[in-house]
Amino acid sequence: MEVRLFRRDETDLLQLSIDTLWAKNHVLSRDKQLLNYMFYDNPVSQEIFGEENYGFLGTWLDGRPIGLMGLMAFDLNVKGMKKFGFAPTNWIVPPEYRHTGAGLLLMREMFKWNPSVVLNLGITSNVARMYTGMGGYHVLPDVPRWIGLLQKRKTAEMLLNGDVKFLRFYQEITAVYNQTTYHVERRFDPERWNACYWATFAKRSIGFARGASFINWRYFQHPSFTYQLFTCMDDKGNYQGLMVLRIESILGGQAKIGRLVEFMANDQDSAICLANKVVEIGNENELLFIDFYCFSSISSWGLESVGFKRVLKSESDKLVVPTRFQPIDLETTHMMAALYVSKDVQKKISLIDDQAWYITKGDADQDRPN
Repeated sequence: MEVRLFRRDETDLLQLSIDTLWAKNHVLSRDKQLLNYMFYDNPVSQEIFGEENYGFLGTWLDGRPIGLMGLMAFDLNVKGMKKFGFAPTNWIVPPEYRHTGAGLLLMREMFKWNPSVVLNLGITSNVARMYTGMGGYHVLPDVPRWIGLLQKRKTAEMLLNGDVKFLRFYQEITAVYNQTTYHVERRFDPERWNACYWATFAKRSIGFARGASFINWRYFQHPSFTYQLFTCMDDKGNYQGLMVLRIESILGGQAKIGRLVEFMANDQDSAICLANKVVEIGNENELLFIDFYCFSSISSWGLESVGFKRVLKSESDKLVVPTRFQPIDLETTHMMAALYVSKDVQKKISLIDDQAWYITKGDADQDRPN
């Protein structure tokens, strides 16, 4: 059995393998541009895997693929130190081939690159149980999600069968008065952002690096989605924060929601300025609500100041608003994750710091077309 990366000239074979092994008619089996964007055009991918390869592993038996593991490679920031990590998009071996050990071979091949972090975002409960027993992995059964309501009653009517009790402790978000010299603009200067990020936010956070090369690739070069990016500047023109949001049409175009995928602020003024901009965009576009996923509370202060609430779930309150809309899913309302952290990185971080990990839905492949 052979384990190797798919070559750049094997695009058709890779797409066929995705269709037959992963999911019939999967978007990556249909959209060559999206496939290239995620697994080849990524600025770190070619550095790790070489210009001749995709970031996609396969296991071959008798000359044909029987297993897949997609690997998105990223620079990793550990409080200002740069390392690298992976965000696997799948780990697939059909049941009839699992006796061959192909899945284990894929996992071993991935770890030959010695990643400092491996993020599996959006996993199922079955996959989570598998990761629970693997060394170095930690399972997060419910990635923290913040909700900002803009139209409470309409949200209940359209998404919750008219039952407002799910939202009984949520109020509609509203801007906060802020007398400051800071201002927000819809523009992006790579050099100024790098200066801001690496000197400030990077030094107090852990996660895939949000330098200018990542921002440019992830949001300006995306082949399918349109993102709105805003930066906050002080009176000297220095960047103090950044926010990225995508407007999503749901229910066949009958309504819209907002997906906040980045929210980084250096201080209270920048946090409020950016949060106020989120409220403004929501009102201007008549959104039902806006959500934001993040592993920790590092970005929550500004959002909570304008009325966002972190979802609190219990056996009696399993639902606030859905997260899947094609079709509306009132059962699966959480996102699970597994995170491998190398021993080297574990020595450099505090396990009790609740404002360090910055991992959002902008990571991995969770914010993409279906």
